[in-house]
Amino acid sequence: MVILLSTPLLFGQSSNHGDIGAGAGLSYGGFGTRLTYRPVEQLGVFGSLGYNLDALGYNLGVQYHVPSQKRLSPYLTAMYGYNVVLIVDAVVMETKTTYFGFSAGVGVEFKLKEKSFLSAELLVPFRPQAYKDAVDDLESMEYDIKDPLPVAFSIGYHIKF
Repeated sequence: MVILLSTPLLFGQSSNHGDIGAGAGLSYGGFGTRLTYRPVEQLGVFGSLGYNLDALGYNLGVQYHVPSQKRLSPYLTAMYGYNVVLIVDAVVMETKTTYFGFSAGVGVEFKLKEKSFLSAELLVPFRPQAYKDAVDDLESMEYDIKDPLPVAFSIGYHIKF
């Protein structure tokens, strides 16, 4: 049995377009840009690069867009890259560390004009063990740690090409 993954029922018709956006959040590497290529209408492959308050942050991922002819278009997303920064600002120690891992979530595109849209996402970052170990070490030294939210948000403005 042969299953073709590019059938119109699963991924839609060929579209061969992309977009570039500027924004903030994990999907933009912090404060940065995201470049997305859509070989078919429902599937997007993206890369992002930005400043994450420590260093250069990046993410690589995929999106599955639910077919929609309306102004709001939902999608699922999954990515790997920067997903948390640990900043220690104390009298005896000052350090920043970027940690990398997998994140997944949902998003929505809000079409503004024919070639532009806003993108907003709610993401669940799966924090790496190295981050959890660093937090445990700091807590054992009696540092007061502010836990990050269990979810992350991204928002950006995009132009299609």
